[in-house]
Amino acid sequence: MSSRLSIIVLAIAAAAIIPFFVGGYEVGLLLTALFYVLLATGLNLVSGYAGQFSFAQAAFYGIGAYTAAIMSRDLGTSFWINLPAGIVITGMFGLLLGIPALRLKGHFLAIVTIAFQTIIYLVLIQWMSFTGGQVGVSVPGIGKVSLFGVELFEIVTVQSYYWLTLALTVVGMLIAWRLLRSRLGREWIAIRDDETLASAIGLRATWIKLTAFVASAAFAGAAGVVTAHYMRGVTPDDFNIWISCMVVAMMVVGGRGTFFGPLLGALLLTIMPELMGSVAQYKMLLSGLVLVIAITVMPDGIVGRILSWRGP
Repeated sequence: MSSRLSIIVLAIAAAAIIPFFVGGYEVGLLLTALFYVLLATGLNLVSGYAGQFSFAQAAFYGIGAYTAAIMSRDLGTSFWINLPAGIVITGMFGLLLGIPALRLKGHFLAIVTIAFQTIIYLVLIQWMSFTGGQVGVSVPGIGKVSLFGVELFEIVTVQSYYWLTLALTVVGMLIAWRLLRSRLGREWIAIRDDETLASAIGLRATWIKLTAFVASAAFAGAAGVVTAHYMRGVTPDDFNIWISCMVVAMMVVGGRGTFFGPLLGALLLTIMPELMGSVAQYKMLLSGLVLVIAITVMPDGIVGRILSWRGP
């Protein structure tokens, strides 16, 4: 256990010092990958561990981002207020989406989540007086960080946003790890494996599935808030159905229902197209192709296949 922890600590340290050795473009690419790590990790909680199909992660991503944007615009709030507010509000929307999961399963639930994604996207476009429509909303950067009037540091450069997002990603994955190791995490797995049996032995399937949706949405909301402040603005096209499909592909390719699978999938599908030069413009097509191959050849994903080689 200590050796595994040492490897994780070294990996985090290596990720932290990368900006000292690469340029701004590479750091920005890694920053985008970290956003996807948060999104895929959150989706993995509800789909990989709780077994509830969802194609709405980009909708939650957008809700978190627009919460930060609208609060900054109308209330003048800072990032440090927008972050918890975005997590809470997005979690509430996750609860709202989770309600159909009480009666629907499998493909029917997936269709409902696609409808939810579409509704959120249309609201962002058409409610122009509130969301700015296609023009979107401008968001201030984070800027100076002070404590009791003493300036500690400044978050302005892409490197500083990278370190902030890396810290948030590490915290998010620690929270996910604790959830999965808790009784609630074991209940998610029980519901996924056999909901009828789980209910028969006294598990509250309704409550358990709702908590998975809330947790998944909260992860996306956190990513959305940071993205909004980093990009200095939000538009509806930043959170469309293709983003949700990309996140699903990352989770499946990496290994659905494995802890490090979404992380690996997010890194691969974000960085790999950029390394292939002109192929990057076909990112969505490439992701779809990789997803089909992964499902056909490695239905358990990369990490799932590695774990199967290791044996029980």
